[in-house]
Amino acid sequence: MSGKIWRNVFYCIAVILFGILIYLVLNNHDGQWIMLLGTFISLLAARFDDLAKFKLSKDGLEGEMRQVIDEAKATLEQLHSVAETQSRMILWSMEAHGRWSGLNLRDQNQMRDAVVSNLKALRLPEAKIEHVLSVEYPYIDHDYATYVVRGLNRSLKEDKLKAWNEFYSPDVRKGIGYQPTPDELEKFLASLDLISDEVKERLEDYRYFLKTRKHRRPEEWMKSRD
Repeated sequence: MSGKIWRNVFYCIAVILFGILIYLVLNNHDGQWIMLLGTFISLLAARFDDLAKFKLSKDGLEGEMRQVIDEAKATLEQLHSVAETQSRMILWSMEAHGRWSGLNLRDQNQMRDAVVSNLKALRLPEAKIEHVLSVEYPYIDHDYATYVVRGLNRSLKEDKLKAWNEFYSPDVRKGIGYQPTPDELEKFLASLDLISDEVKERLEDYRYFLKTRKHRRPEEWMKSRD
């Protein structure tokens, strides 16, 4: 086979191994490190033909070395790009579909930690890891808005219940990204006399997450979907 064909073969192997890695992460199975290493080796093997061109001639040594280094950097950048894209897909799937399949917050945390651990093992820059994690934020924002008002409409009388239904009309709250802000919630809940000490704490939790992308009261957040 020509060098080009072998390169394509090893690229295909790398994609397959990375797909298996995604499956292992999603299902919390062992073998993630082996698949990660196999993916990296396959990408290096795809560049073997370039590495084999390395010559020890006096005139060509520096130029060939520079080319090999450039090729190695390109391979690592390709691996980073694939890892970043696939990791965002994993976390998006976890947030978009996991909640309906019984995946609790503890399972989500374990899956997220596994994804981040693999990205750090690949030495992906922190900014790119943050970009991966950011795919979850719209869903968590929505969950916080829901968490703030959980159970508050159960004892509302007719007039207040009507105001509640209007505020949460499907024409207004269409889903992820259409949730009210903490300030909007605070104003609305105050109009219905629903501001308690616990509601104030939840509003602060919501504001804190929007500002820092961290949980202010992790233990309470873990209970939020019980």
